[in-house]
Amino acid sequence: MEYRRGMRIAATILLAVIVVLGGAAVAAGAFRELVKSRRWHLFGRAVRRVPTTRPVVALTLDDGPYPQHCREILQILEQRRAPATFFLVGRDVDAHPDLVAAIRAGGHELANHGYTHRRLVFMRGAAIRAEVERTDEALRRAGQTGPVLFRPPCCAKLFGLPRLLHRTGRPMITWDVEPETYPAATTDAATIVERALAGARPGSIILLHPMDSANTAARAALPAIVDGLLERGFTLVTVSELLAGAGREHSGQVPRPA
Repeated sequence: MEYRRGMRIAATILLAVIVVLGGAAVAAGAFRELVKSRRWHLFGRAVRRVPTTRPVVALTLDDGPYPQHCREILQILEQRRAPATFFLVGRDVDAHPDLVAAIRAGGHELANHGYTHRRLVFMRGAAIRAEVERTDEALRRAGQTGPVLFRPPCCAKLFGLPRLLHRTGRPMITWDVEPETYPAATTDAATIVERALAGARPGSIILLHPMDSANTAARAALPAIVDGLLERGFTLVTVSELLAGAGREHSGQVPRPA
């Protein structure tokens, strides 16, 4: 009798442990989704794609500028007359003003990717504000005018960053096409090209990291991605142009031809 009673107690304890661990796993998964979500956050709005009827897409290049490959990438874009939005790291903007000047001279948009590329999650509000504002200042010293777009490093955020962006009237720019890592990470250039072209649709924001020395696949894929988009009738624009064009459509104004 005592043996059976002990077995029932043990089974009850085991079930409770399973329920608790299962609940913790679900909570951890939900937390990760919130922190990394490209679609929404707790304050303000995230822009991963712009609804539009026009065949326009925005190519966005994250990180740097790095001296090893920046000019190579600019040459690829210049040969195709393809503008891009460069989400740059503030400390690298300060370290390489000549490269930032070359990006601007190529007709590209400078945007904010944090000052140190730290994940802006478990940080005090003052530290998050410094990451954003120091990069804003570096980009303005480099000649960027008008609103400065922001993308969080690693798309990581929780409370402080979305709240800051919401209070200052800035959207969080994410993406809807990430051919290097979705649906799984790849180091094959042909796969990156295939995913980028298959995922692109009017208003898409495409994410690439071609300036990283280790990311040879993204660099190799870049020319074919741009060529493929152009062959499919897409016009490449900056993210600010994408947002402005959608605003004109929404207001009923006729947008200028892309």
